[in-house]
Amino acid sequence: MASSERVVGAAENVDKRGPSEPEPYETDLDERRVIYAYCCTCEETETLLLEVGDDSPWAHDTSNASHEVEYWREA
Repeated sequence: MASSERVVGAAENVDKRGPSEPEPYETDLDERRVIYAYCCTCEETETLLLEVGDDSPWAHDTSNASHEVEYWREA
């Protein structure tokens, strides 16, 4: 049976900030890159040596979706 109520808006846990900047591993795909990753949740770190065309996130990030991971690239 269809409900007569109409839902407007979004749940409180939805990220409403809009599009964000691409992660460092997603940019400059035509060159080799050194990307540093830090998991704010479990304090694990990793240095990613990415080859040309590689736009993969850190394996820890993909296997632990609830963890907050920061990526950066030294200039």
